[in-house]
Amino acid sequence: MLPKGVIMDTVERFGRSIVEGDWQPGEQLPLESELASRFGIGRNALREAVKVLAGKGLIRTARRYGSRVAMKEEWNGLDADIIRWKLKDRKSHAMFRREVAQLRELIEPGAASMAARNATAEEKQHIHALAMAMQNLPTAAAIEQDIAFHLAVLRASHNSLLLGIGRSLEIMLRTLFTADLTLHDRDLVYDPNPIIHLALANAIMGGFADEARHIAMAMIARGAEGADRLDHRSIAAPEPPAGDQPNSI
Repeated sequence: MLPKGVIMDTVERFGRSIVEGDWQPGEQLPLESELASRFGIGRNALREAVKVLAGKGLIRTARRYGSRVAMKEEWNGLDADIIRWKLKDRKSHAMFRREVAQLRELIEPGAASMAARNATAEEKQHIHALAMAMQNLPTAAAIEQDIAFHLAVLRASHNSLLLGIGRSLEIMLRTLFTADLTLHDRDLVYDPNPIIHLALANAIMGGFADEARHIAMAMIARGAEGADRLDHRSIAAPEPPAGDQPNSI
């Protein structure tokens, strides 16, 4: 039996090749023997990798026609790996930033407004403490604190349907913030911005629902602006070859 690492490596290579368009949606995949040879693994390991990718919605399998690339609407768009595989250049980063901002705009301002109305005293204190603690943290810790803040606001809405979105929001935010670290545009890297988080926390603590909504909207707008700047730069300046890029910060 091959080690798990080989299967994970195959999932990474195979999944990325599908997302990047080596095979088109609906296209039949090569025979199992050809795929095993392509990835340099045995058939058993390939089958395990295919199961993982089928679980992500990338592959459909059936005895009568073998394996095919699933249509894009069947892909799990909130799967962390699929999102990561899509992020390959400024243009794809910009698209992801914009789509995240659009989805957050539908969810978070309303959640912030509800939190201002519905949060318990303990929840308000917790949200405020998270915002205060974001200051002067190293990047990795700031990202986790940032995510914890947004999830705490979601929970404080006391809306059971919004709570169900929490895991998806966590995946989106962690992928977005981590992706910012890979950008080579120095004014577009991850910025925790503790000031605006503290402003939102204060609005929630004070029970100011409309103010909380507006601050959440302003917070999300920054992400959309970053997408616009990335789009402009992808047109104005082509991506440098991978070997010529500066180290990320």
